[in-house]
Amino acid sequence: MEDPRIQAQYSIDEIVFGAISMFLFKTGSRNNYDNFRKTGKFAKNFKKAFGLRLPSMDAVADVIKEMQGIELEKLKTEMIRSLIEKKVFHKMRYQGKFLIAIDGTGIATYKERHCKDCLYTQRKKTGIKTYYHKVLEAKIVTPNGFSISICTVWIDNEDTNNGKYDKQGCETKSFIKLSEKLKKEFPRLPICLCADGLYPKKPFFETCKNNNWDYIVTLKDGNLKGLWKKIRLKIRQYHKHEFMDGSDSYRQGIQWLNNEKHNGFTHNWIQCKETKTEIGGKIKKARFVYLTSFEVDNEEAVNIIANGRLRWKIEKQGFDQQKNHGYNIEHKYCRNSYQGLKNFYQCCQIAHTINQLVELSKNFKDVLTDKMSIRFMWEMMRGFMIFAYLKASDILRINQHKYQIQYPE
Repeated sequence: MEDPRIQAQYSIDEIVFGAISMFLFKTGSRNNYDNFRKTGKFAKNFKKAFGLRLPSMDAVADVIKEMQGIELEKLKTEMIRSLIEKKVFHKMRYQGKFLIAIDGTGIATYKERHCKDCLYTQRKKTGIKTYYHKVLEAKIVTPNGFSISICTVWIDNEDTNNGKYDKQGCETKSFIKLSEKLKKEFPRLPICLCADGLYPKKPFFETCKNNNWDYIVTLKDGNLKGLWKKIRLKIRQYHKHEFMDGSDSYRQGIQWLNNEKHNGFTHNWIQCKETKTEIGGKIKKARFVYLTSFEVDNEEAVNIIANGRLRWKIEKQGFDQQKNHGYNIEHKYCRNSYQGLKNFYQCCQIAHTINQLVELSKNFKDVLTDKMSIRFMWEMMRGFMIFAYLKASDILRINQHKYQIQYPE
């Protein structure tokens, strides 16, 4: 990686991995990680385990905010390419396609304008503005829990006139940039996009058609009213499906129509009305509606509904994990630098990928019990790094031994 410094006490490897490891250990802030670094044997064990010194987080931040974002994005992209080439997600595809969920989330908020790229909301009654930064993510999602960042675009205000702009940046505009970037980095990757009710519009369908991508996109009642009018007038295919998930029972009534033409595009429509009965007798009802490029029949109806619902993993296993389970991505890791904020965010995506490869493996799940949570396991690991005596010979022996890591489908 390119080093922006003229003179350096620590190598660029040590700086970058220092930032990534802050998220690997789920410390939540630079200050917390510095406290770990200064406590007990943490820094010594870190050097033995990774072969790198651990710099102070102030030293890390000074470099991270000067780095070009493309450097860390290249690192993330190469990691994803390696995982795809090694077929880690091969058995988790649907009809040979990688399911990639699209969604945006807020990262940081400010009372005053942080930089020229800030988005803002304004309260009607008081006129008070809240400034914030938002990111649009494309993540590989799988039935067994993976939600891995494959491509990132920041939703910024486009500077059209010397620091001024006509309209604020938004998620749908940024989707075009995201799709171009995704196609450039992974030109031959077979993709199925999963997206929420914000996306069933002409630019989304044009993008999928031009890139030869499949899609399963949520269709809300208020979207594409002309198409809804056609659907309501037609007789639909129907399939009933019942299954158990743990102690909960499910009943699904699935309806669909194939080859529905609207505004120059041909879609397949599918709807599922679901009744969930919990062990205590509590009943929950839900309804899901999608447009998809996959043809629907009795065999595929259940699969399409299941894969359409995987979009939720970008929110739960993706954004929720990174906001509320140790990574703390809404924390201002680099308060006075937007570039620093973006670079720390990319370090978090890299660390989260590595941690998912550990946490979702059969090897790791065998260690967990009902009372042994992932959070507690990480507390034990941080405690080990502080108080244990790690032998370099043990690390060498581990590195020389080959392990097979398996993942449930």
